[in-house]
Amino acid sequence: MSRVDFGFIMQEFCNLGEKPYRILGESVVTQARLSEPVRILKEENSWYYIEMSDGYRGWIHSKDVDTMDEDSWRRWLDSPHVLVTESFSPILSVADLRPVNGAVMASMLRLIGENAGYYIVALPGGQAGLLSKKAGFVISSFGEIPKGSYDNIIETGKRFIGLPYFWGGTTPYGFDCSGFVQTLFLMNGYRLPRDANQQFEVGEAVEKREDLVKGDVVFFSTYAPGPSHVGIYMGNGEYIHSSGKTGVAINSFNPEAENYREDLDKKYIGAKRIIG
Repeated sequence: MSRVDFGFIMQEFCNLGEKPYRILGESVVTQARLSEPVRILKEENSWYYIEMSDGYRGWIHSKDVDTMDEDSWRRWLDSPHVLVTESFSPILSVADLRPVNGAVMASMLRLIGENAGYYIVALPGGQAGLLSKKAGFVISSFGEIPKGSYDNIIETGKRFIGLPYFWGGTTPYGFDCSGFVQTLFLMNGYRLPRDANQQFEVGEAVEKREDLVKGDVVFFSTYAPGPSHVGIYMGNGEYIHSSGKTGVAINSFNPEAENYREDLDKKYIGAKRIIG
């Protein structure tokens, strides 16, 4: 291809892989949502190595990326967007209201117009679509999401109790632990790094477990040394997380509680406070 270093994801969501052709199972490193802006760092056999807006990198097939020059890319990002708040939202054809794509929660779609019931959004690839106004709200530009409270973050998380765990997942089809935490904070205007060990490097340390407050991010050393599992403290000794054993669940540090997880209690290594 000619030298084009910028683009947007064209599908409802895509897996990013650790190598070309390896985008399934434990080869998934993360997921990118529809209209996610990406930088193309290199190309190999029709695969792009890309960097997403959170700085995370992985491989994706070139057919899933709409490329453009940097000026057009930046103008797109600086335009008003719609933040999708529903878990799953169809995007309909402007001409005949047939589904042409879909958007998951935390997708941000460029707004180009609206009518009584729909936002008119620009889709990567050049098509326009209709998104129900019940599915989200307008933000001034990509990523400019109003700050929410700890209560908002936790209530968003409770919507997904029972959702199965998905390695590398960042969507309501299935989250991994750090993808769950990152997405909940993003929905409330706070941008966290992607992985648990990276999230452990931000915020203010909470030195003692008895000092935890609602919304603190709690970390555990599980399958790998250091912070390798993460959740959000809810108060009263409970935390919400996406676990390989249970999917999205609420568990407790209290040995007397029915939802006590002894394994995680013993593997707790600390917490960070993100919202001052």
